[in-house]
Amino acid sequence: MNQLNQVPEGLVVVSGASRGIGRELVTLLLSSGYEVVTLSRQACNPAENLTPLGVDLSDETGLGKAIERLKDVLDGRPVAALVNGAGAVEPLGALIHQSASDLLRALCLMAVAPAQLAAAIAPHMPSGGRILNLSSRSAQATFPGLGAYCMSKHALHAVTESLRHDLRPELEVAELIPGEVDTGMQASLREPYPADFPLASFFRGNRANLIPATVAARFCHWVLTQTTTETFNRSEPWFIYDRAHQPFWLAEGADFPYTAP
Repeated sequence: MNQLNQVPEGLVVVSGASRGIGRELVTLLLSSGYEVVTLSRQACNPAENLTPLGVDLSDETGLGKAIERLKDVLDGRPVAALVNGAGAVEPLGALIHQSASDLLRALCLMAVAPAQLAAAIAPHMPSGGRILNLSSRSAQATFPGLGAYCMSKHALHAVTESLRHDLRPELEVAELIPGEVDTGMQASLREPYPADFPLASFFRGNRANLIPATVAARFCHWVLTQTTTETFNRSEPWFIYDRAHQPFWLAEGADFPYTAP
């Protein structure tokens, strides 16, 4: 992995950091020497250079409290990067059968929270500060039974584009699709009866093709910390299956046998 650091001095804030890709990304950031603040419903275990905050980003009250706690922790210190990684596939099932409260929670977690966190943190970012939104193929397509998730990820894509317009031009914003990753989210997609959630059969059959969270985190770490301004700020989302970039971020001698579904 190229060790060239492309982010300015400062903290890194990561949401959705208690498990999956987020947890592995935090491990990589800490090992690279960054001081990290995490936001997650279940607070991460404290560690050197890590400040974990247990917060709920899925409703207005919880989000407001999270931002206040984050501001207290930052205490005016510079923030080099924000990674918006918090997400949930629930509620599963037809969109028309979901309650307004469940839909609003999904939207708040995956679209409103990233927008509000960016707005709160941007004033603390020096020139070259980066915002990376972890997205999904569901931001570009709509799948049966995943209406709430797709709706929220489509909204996150709009948040990414809006931040590019609205923030100071010296701040950098990108969107990243980490692919089909072996996390608890995938387990949730396999659990339902296919009669209730037809795509469950696909997700059960796709287990051998799931990317380890450590590999997906390595891709996120490379994009966040080692790509140049010109490449980080690309208009299209970063896509883990893009083989042109894999030699730059895969471990030496590692292969990538996973295919885009």
